[in-house]
Amino acid sequence: MKSLKILIVEDEIFIAETIKMYLMERDHEIIDIAISYEEAVQSYYLRKPDLVLLDIRLYGEKSGIDFANFIIAQSDAPPYIYLTSQFDTRVLDMALQTNPYGYVTKPFQKESLWTAVESAYNLFSHKNGKEESTIIADGKRNHLIKFQDILYVQADHVYSIIFTTKGEKIIVRKSLQQVFDQCDCNYLLYCHRSYIVNLKHIRTWNHDQIILDNAIVVPISKTRRDEILLKLKSFN
Repeated sequence: MKSLKILIVEDEIFIAETIKMYLMERDHEIIDIAISYEEAVQSYYLRKPDLVLLDIRLYGEKSGIDFANFIIAQSDAPPYIYLTSQFDTRVLDMALQTNPYGYVTKPFQKESLWTAVESAYNLFSHKNGKEESTIIADGKRNHLIKFQDILYVQADHVYSIIFTTKGEKIIVRKSLQQVFDQCDCNYLLYCHRSYIVNLKHIRTWNHDQIILDNAIVVPISKTRRDEILLKLKSFN
């Protein structure tokens, strides 16, 4: 998952700081914590976020729903997720009418927060048809690689081998982590110390391995198995 710039709009500071801590565990960047509509608008203009976590109830006269309507009115509006402990069906109906990309009910577990954030951004990316690519040099020539065309990447000592859906095999003198950092998109998964896979090209999986297109079998890291399986289940 790419690192996202996230704005937290939440007037309960303890909850906001907990959310910040959880999301930083996933290497996301928290650009600000706002407790009111006015602070949220100011933060939005100062540094536009990739995603907003938004409490329905806020300090002051205006609510999170008001800020959602503000986001909707912006060009290239980012996705937002509601944080709520509301059980007022009228308020919830008003919130849902703004078409959020998800919601998280308080109290929550960090795994459910991670899943909500990453699923929301996945959905947003697919709906907006963002085509992502990078240029990677193999020492002789430069390759323009679309992330969606990557099937998997395999580590080979000081090299990484990029296998594409077009049958290409591109060998670069980069570590697997360097390739992963350069291919900054939300559907490449570091599933093992020696493998990165493209979530879009997974046929099936179990607790030990992933089956890709062309019946390619890739192992799942035992030390990160729960996190990887959660990511696989949450990807749409």
